[in-house]
Amino acid sequence: MDKQLSLMSLFEVGAHRGNKKSKLNPKLKDRVFGFNQNLCLINLVETNNSIKSCSEFMYKLGQKRKQILLVGTSKHISNLTPTLANSFQNGLMPYVDNRWLGGTLSNWSTIKKTLKTLEKLENIENNKEFFDKLARNEQLNIVRKREKISKLFKGLVNLKNNKPGAIFIMDANSNDIAIKESDGINIPVIALSNTNTLSLPENLKYTIVTNTNSINAVQLVSETLINSYNQGLVASTTQVTQQQDKEKVKV
Repeated sequence: MDKQLSLMSLFEVGAHRGNKKSKLNPKLKDRVFGFNQNLCLINLVETNNSIKSCSEFMYKLGQKRKQILLVGTSKHISNLTPTLANSFQNGLMPYVDNRWLGGTLSNWSTIKKTLKTLEKLENIENNKEFFDKLARNEQLNIVRKREKISKLFKGLVNLKNNKPGAIFIMDANSNDIAIKESDGINIPVIALSNTNTLSLPENLKYTIVTNTNSINAVQLVSETLINSYNQGLVASTTQVTQQQDKEKVKV
């Protein structure tokens, strides 16, 4: 794995800027260095230690080729979410960039039905010969229904099941339902959290306290973790190749 991020690199993207002192979640008080003009100053040493722990976890997930479900729904993050999901070397990871719908994980059977409906609508649209023969109002109904479903579910089409290796939440303050659902079915939660976040994972081992209002801070930390996953993936591939070579030699 690559070396740890430098404290300066985190400082330069404003990762140290927390929320108001009065809004500080007591569970995160040990992640705060001090206060300035009533604002929390995040302890970047603790943040970096958390990044290291999460990076090691992501590396192991990469070795096992596990799926990661990315969640980034805040307005300033949502455009970044699909890009990050596409930066995994083993293909596009499932993601949620618009709004987390309750039951996405806990009511997986319903979600699967919706995804199948989306697939059918896309197939009808893509079959030009059939689609062009439909009445104009039928075409509009199909397109509108497909667009409505796609807006909320397009990032989940390749989610294999409701038990990904981990859920990576890039803005914990906006995704309390996702956190609760993941905790409820024992899915590890990697979460980027600011100091005022009320809904936190039950296990804070993989919670990284940083300035989630800064897209640069979110991007830096996210890319670091994804890079660790990709390194684990490469290591896994290398191990498989070496094992295959050994078996060939034996034969």
